[in-house]
Amino acid sequence: MTSYLLDTHVWLWVQFGDVARTSPELISDLEQSQQEGTLFVSTISILEIARLAALHHYDLGQTVESFVADSRVEGGLQLIDMSPQILIESTRLPGELHRDPADRILAATARDGDLTLVTRDKALLQYGKQGHIKARKP
Repeated sequence: MTSYLLDTHVWLWVQFGDVARTSPELISDLEQSQQEGTLFVSTISILEIARLAALHHYDLGQTVESFVADSRVEGGLQLIDMSPQILIESTRLPGELHRDPADRILAATARDGDLTLVTRDKALLQYGKQGHIKARKP
């Protein structure tokens, strides 16, 4: 079965049940992955969510700490830390990918864990088409 890494925006959609932004097939696949313990988010996404909340760009309806805890318990998400290897590899990615550090860390994390990155980010999807990561649209 496929193991998935959720981009930050997809994590928010899934956690808040915003299924209109995703395909029914993806939801089914993510539920299967969740049951198998192979549904992941990178800790870089916690930084991105905390930043969105702090800047009042996104209302979580709870503290960031509670959101993360609920995601892990209710959402069955596993956290992947930004290991030194992932951070180093994010600077050595093959091919062409823009310089956004968070996206580069997500790409390196997907490569390191042989995970399929679920994202709507056009640059990351294009990077997947280049064959450097496995990537899937929501």
